[in-house]
Order: sequence, then structure tokens, then C-alpha cells
Amino acid sequence: MKAKCLATERAYWLAWSSIKDVGPVTIKRLWERFGSLGKAWQATAGDLLSVDGIGLLTAERITVQRSKLNPAEMLVQHEKENQFFWTPADRDYPALLFAINDPPPVLYYRGSLRLNEMPNALTVGIVGTRRPSNYGRRWTQRLSSQLTRQGALIISGLAAGIDTVAHSSCLTQQGLTVAVLGTGVDVVYPHHNNDLHQQIATTGLLVSEYPDGTGPDKTHFPQRNRIIAGLSRAILVTEAPARSGSLITSRLANDYCRDVYALPCNLENKQGEGCLNLIAQGAQMILGESALIESLAAIPAVETVFPGQTAVVQTADQAADQAADQSADLADPDLLDLLAEKELPENNKADGILATQSAPELLLELPDLLQQVLRAVSIEPVMLDQIVQGSQLETGKVLGALVQLELLGLVTQLPGMRYQKG
Repeated sequence: MKAKCLATERAYWLAWSSIKDVGPVTIKRLWERFGSLGKAWQATAGDLLSVDGIGLLTAERITVQRSKLNPAEMLVQHEKENQFFWTPADRDYPALLFAINDPPPVLYYRGSLRLNEMPNALTVGIVGTRRPSNYGRRWTQRLSSQLTRQGALIISGLAAGIDTVAHSSCLTQQGLTVAVLGTGVDVVYPHHNNDLHQQIATTGLLVSEYPDGTGPDKTHFPQRNRIIAGLSRAILVTEAPARSGSLITSRLANDYCRDVYALPCNLENKQGEGCLNLIAQGAQMILGESALIESLAAIPAVETVFPGQTAVVQTADQAADQAADQSADLADPDLLDLLAEKELPENNKADGILATQSAPELLLELPDLLQQVLRAVSIEPVMLDQIVQGSQLETGKVLGALVQLELLGLVTQLPGMRYQKG
């Protein structure tokens, strides 16, 4: 019954997105006012007037357009033409993105990365000019690499220049990155980023609010900037001239109550003039990798309210409880079998197997990957990059293993992407 309800609501998100004069802001307000877009679809013109931004003329236009549409049929047809897309009714639609006031009602994607499976991961957007100086390139590479080693997910737009450096540096460290496109996710732009596009599709995630086959259009890129800001807990502008699309991203991030950082530069560097302006307007100044990481670790949690779910606050302290509820999705089959064999009491999942089995016995039954990661964690807090180095594994595999070890109560995550045993 639940799956049927979600599928129906999915159809209404798609249907509302096709109504002329109704954009993402109004659609989000409709959901907030009526509790679901299915109920909003049945609302009378008079009821629609209670939604901020909908006047008499707009309400009448909506009712006329709705009468000509069949949401269920639209969904069937759209699924035939576009195999990979999410709406906020889908469990994999990024919860952090839905928290903004104008989330895209339809989000197309390629890739296996699911951000909702990593609710405590720090997502950092890195943006800047398409024509960076050597200074801008060098510092973007340093910041992206160091943040990746600390376990951050890098968000950018796959454009030439700073975006390309941010994505590439992350992948060089075997990290996870998300590219937000101003084209369809199947369209490579710029063309020289073809290899990078394919690599992100394989190891990370490509997203766009434009359907497959959509080519580049200058009006699309400012719109996609809000998705970069929405997916990010913080935005770093590493180099941008006074008139730059990156400044749109930073402004949107500020509107969404996300932290904004800017890299200072020489006063004679016109390519960085926008960064200096941001700092003058209150953006936090990037003073080096260590200071930045310390500042990012102190960013407060973002509360996300998702269709069909209660409010969720993404904090490290709640990671174990939330992970236990999602264990069927996050854990590998071997771990699920191990959990099932122990027949844990329903109210004691967070305590893990340690409640019914000694640690030595449990360690013998752990998959080799989990044992390898656990050996790299000490009883004292240790940074993620140290665990990666100690285990000699890829960052993505280490992060996945740490989630599973948290399920078992063997590892605890601390603020600042630090971990310790117990």
C-alpha cells in the first residue's frame, strides 16, 4: 500500500512540474499547504488561493490545465522516455536539496551514489571561474584534495576551469563527487570533459533538472547553480571575477542558510575580484586547509523535512539510530546475515551484537573488509584520512565500511569526520 501511495505522489510531482506559470517555489508551497501534491491536485481554485503567490488568474489557469492532464498516464509515458529520474516522493531524492525553498520537482540522474545513505557526510560545493589563474587552479586542487581526504563529498558543475579541477582532484584521491549539469545528464558539455563525465557517472553522481537530450543553453546554468548550493552544506568560491555565475551560487547558498567561503587573492588579480567582494560582504575567508576543515567541522546540522517522513536532523550523534533504521539498505548481505543470526531485541538495535556476543567472537565473523577498516581505528579519535591510509583502501569503501561498523556498535563517529572504537 505504501509503495502505491509513493508512486501516485510521484506522478503528481511530475504533473505539477508541467503546469505553466507554476515553478519550483510554488510547487513546494503547494506541498507545504496541502501536505501532498495529490491533495493539491484535487484542490479547488478557491483553495489554491490560500497558497502564497497564487492569485485568482493563476488559480483559474491551473484548474484549466489540470483538466487536460492525467498524472498517472504522464508518469507511465515519462518513465518510458526517461528511465533514471527522481521526484521528492522517491526515497533517493536528496533530502538536503528538498530543504531549499525551490527544489527541482524532477531530478534526472546517472550514477550509483545515493546521498541519503550518507546523511552525515559533509557535502562541499566548489565553484569558480572557467578561466582560472595558476593560483586559482593550485588552491582549488589543494582544497578539493584535502577535503576529500577528510571524507567530504565534492559538489560542482562540471564546467571548464575551477569545476573541472575540483572534480578531478577529488577523483584523484578516490573520493566521491557530484556533478550538477545545465544539460541533460547524457549530454557532455564541455566536450573535452567526456572522460571526466564518464568517470563521475561510474563512481559518483550526475544530476540535472533537464531531461535526457537537453543541450547547453545559457539560461540553464544560473538555474542549475541553485542545485549546487542546495546539495552543499557549504560553498567555496576559489576564484571568480566581479561578474561570475559563481557569485549567483554563493548568493543562493546564503539564502539557503548555507555557509559561504571565499579564497582571498592578490588585488591585481581580476579573476579573483569577485572573491574579494564576497569577503567584504561577509563571506568567510579561506586561510588554509587546516583552518577551513576546522571551520567546516563546526557547521550546524541542517534540518530536513521530506515528503512522507518526519523531520530529520543530520547530526553525528544520531547516526547510529538512523543507520539502524536503514540497515537493510546500507549493509552488505554478509552483514545482514550476521545481524539476523543474532536475533537482537527490537529496542536494542543501536547497541549492536555486542549486547549478546563478546567482541572477539564478533570480530571473527566480520567480513575481511570490515576487519581491515576496524584495525585502522583506535580507541582514541582518529581522522578519516588516517583510517584510509591505515587500511590501504579507497575512501568510498572505507566510508561504507564505517557505516556498517557503526551499525554493529564497534565504531562511533565524532564531529569533524573523526572515528573511534566503541
